[in-house]
Order: sequence, then C-alpha cells, then structure tokens
Amino acid sequence: MRGEDYFMLFTILLLVTVFLSWYVYLKTRNKERMALIERDKDVSELYARRKSDSGFQFPWLKVGIIATGFSIGWLVAWFLILAMENVLKDSFGNYSIQPEPIFMGIIFLFTSISILVAYFADKPKNKE
Repeated sequence: MRGEDYFMLFTILLLVTVFLSWYVYLKTRNKERMALIERDKDVSELYARRKSDSGFQFPWLKVGIIATGFSIGWLVAWFLILAMENVLKDSFGNYSIQPEPIFMGIIFLFTSISILVAYFADKPKNKE
C-alpha cells in the first residue's frame, strides 16, 4: 500500500469512529431517559438547557473567524506561489527564492488579521 492509501484508510476509520461514538452516545442517552420515564421520575431537568455556573461558553465565533482567516491565507499564499512560480525560478528551473517562507508568512498574516477581527467582533459581548 502507498502512503495515500494509508491516509485514506485512516481518514475513513476516523470518520466511522466519530460517527459510531456519536450514535452510541445518543442511543445510551435515550435508553437512560426511557428508563427514568418508566420509573415515573421527573425528566424535565434532562430536557432543560443547562447554563453553566461559571458563565463559560466556548467561543465558536472566534474559532470560526480564525479558521476562516487561516484558510483564506492558505489559499492566497497558494495562488500567489502558483502565479509567481516563473518569477521565483532561475534559468535552471531551481527556486532562487524559497517559497516556503512566503507561504508561511502569508498564512500567519491572514491568521493574525482574523484574530484581530475575532477580537473586535466579540468585543460587544465582553462588555456585558
């Protein structure tokens, strides 16, 4: 087997594992609730949304903005390297300037910009 085959196999097994874990979790939760209903227990607290005492909520907005900024930076860097491929190569076909520092610099630039955007997008929530 080649390396790509192992990667595909690993990816498929990872997805199957995540799905089966989620399925078993939901099935077990449903069985537990049905057992409580059969014993005439109060299950309203199970269906109520839990609010944490600490007030911590996972910052999905920030994570999404940062992931989007990283992805945009990756795409811009990739397109820039493809567009400048002839400029970066010398007459022998070797790279005169290595594209990796340019690639990483653009990715970090866009990720940093997205962190600033995420901070200012979440700033009104921080005041409350």
